[in-house]
Amino acid sequence: MIRAALGSAVAVLLALAACTDPATCALAPGETAVAVDRLGCPTDFAALATAKDDSVFAHTETVLVIIDREDGDALHFIDSERYALHYDYASAHLNLPGKTAVGSLADFNILNYRRPNRRFVLGKLVAYVDQDLLTYELAAGDTADAAMIIAAFERVRGALYDGDRLRYRAVSAEQERHLPALRDRIPTIATDEVFRNQTYQPLNPGVAYGVLRFRQTATLEGTPLSPTDLVVLDRVPNDVAMVAGIITGEFQTPLAHVAVLAQTRGTPNMALRDAWTDPRLRVLADQLVRLEVGPQAFTIAVGDPAEAQAYWDSLRPPALQLPVHDSTTLPLFDVTRATVANVVQIGAKASNLGELYTIGVGTGHELPLPERPLAIPFAHYANHLAAAGVGPLLDAVLTDYAAGTLTPAQLETRLFAIRWRIYTAPIDPALVTQVATLARARWPEPTRLRFRSSTNVEDLAEFTGAGLYTSAGAALVDGEAALANAIKVVWASAWNAQAFVERDFYRVAQREVRMAVLIHPAQDDELANGVALTINQFSERRPAFYINSQLGEVSVTNPTGGATPEQLLYYTWYEEPEYEVITRSSLMGWAVDWPSPVGVLTDAELDELAGYLTDINARLRVRYPGAAADVEWKLLPGRRLLIKQARPFRDRTETP
Repeated sequence: MIRAALGSAVAVLLALAACTDPATCALAPGETAVAVDRLGCPTDFAALATAKDDSVFAHTETVLVIIDREDGDALHFIDSERYALHYDYASAHLNLPGKTAVGSLADFNILNYRRPNRRFVLGKLVAYVDQDLLTYELAAGDTADAAMIIAAFERVRGALYDGDRLRYRAVSAEQERHLPALRDRIPTIATDEVFRNQTYQPLNPGVAYGVLRFRQTATLEGTPLSPTDLVVLDRVPNDVAMVAGIITGEFQTPLAHVAVLAQTRGTPNMALRDAWTDPRLRVLADQLVRLEVGPQAFTIAVGDPAEAQAYWDSLRPPALQLPVHDSTTLPLFDVTRATVANVVQIGAKASNLGELYTIGVGTGHELPLPERPLAIPFAHYANHLAAAGVGPLLDAVLTDYAAGTLTPAQLETRLFAIRWRIYTAPIDPALVTQVATLARARWPEPTRLRFRSSTNVEDLAEFTGAGLYTSAGAALVDGEAALANAIKVVWASAWNAQAFVERDFYRVAQREVRMAVLIHPAQDDELANGVALTINQFSERRPAFYINSQLGEVSVTNPTGGATPEQLLYYTWYEEPEYEVITRSSLMGWAVDWPSPVGVLTDAELDELAGYLTDINARLRVRYPGAAADVEWKLLPGRRLLIKQARPFRDRTETP
């Protein structure tokens, strides 16, 4: 909780909205109280409000509100810094004679969030500082009907000094379903509008030191960045090199590739509207700075060189990481029979996928997964590089890079030579024939196949290696030459500059890098796609799955055209399925004959997906203790869910 951070800002905002006579205040200047029955002036709100560090929106302040229906709808505007939960206040002050007992926390929640005969209506006032907006909101799991919502809203509005400004925000699908009955009775605001009007979005809180560099996303590939640079970008990139911190001038998709990279790298990451021209940043261009990305606000100032060096040193593992591999096993793998133990032959992506095929076997609850994928093990990659004479080229690059004699441009030139050698060298024809034969036995000739990277330098304890390598496509009807080219594209991508620099930063032994190839049918006709994390990144106190979804083939991980995905928190701690809507997909207006008028997935499909996420999370937590799961999925024709891949997710950020 952070009262001081925004309290004065909220007081000023609300005072500008309604300059009220101080005589109307419920609290005298400097007075404190555990609760009041009205908010008579802006300073009353400021005295009771808290800036929650687990809010899904930044620059907000919150006051918890209880309406006691057994006490004449008595209002309690609560000191929300002192009492984090409605229950904390109610158990301390509202166990009144002749009234329904507050009871245990579990009993309190069931009765007062889910029952029509509840004693209390539990809501909150939220001030959105950047938007001149004050809302009344219920919890996502609250099942209040329209009549109860209207009565509660009007009761609260009547006790505010400026009640005409108040708006109701529905935060769950069930609450959204009441909106047609509410709009003619009380003023409402859509969650999407609140999301669009933010100015600050903390994607990955933390502290960073770096030289502040302004770069345009369109020319990012031509302007190398280093791990000691803190980059300000005009737009959201699909990818970014290893840097000290990220600030984008556009809002980010929270589970987009660049945002997840920042989380797994431990890189502080934020969005700030108009960051490109923000004078607070421009005045520090090309200087060493200290950036602190907080859950409610950020700070940036000139950095201390000694502190910066200590910070950079702390990010690197203390010892060399030696990835293990078996480079002698030649037979291709049926991935449905693989487990994580096969990571030494076929890499993390393929072995993690193989692990999923054993979930629910024989129970009728198997996961929907790619059809009979294959994997080309490391041995073929190692043999190809040896035959192509890559070893001397790689040794020379590693020697010169360690000596510090290569500029970023020179490094890219040298690595391109390695990639070109890998790609142009003839591949073992017996391997290509074997791939073609096994593929024909699995899939019809016209099937478009996806060739994906799977390395032994992914999902390490100190290095995720996510998104560093290249996938390729080919079909059997294209001929064996097309299959060979696809395989070599994936192999060569092991030596792109971004992967090389990032592995070096995390002290990964470069000579031990091995690349396998995962092969399965491509799915290019999806109705929707998405990413889910089996962790609530906003609040550890409220376990949930964080699900991002988008229509069609518009990617969640690499969005285009400013498309905003649907963002949901699917809570796993309620008795019954409940989810909170952060924002809906910006493309829903284009949906035709869609079963849900507002959501990408129906409630039944969300429940089905949540069941798969539960099973995947349970399995990967055994294999990767302490990790959550990062899951990519698709919705196929016939509205069939498909789990594309799953990997362990470790958030390396320490919140300031």
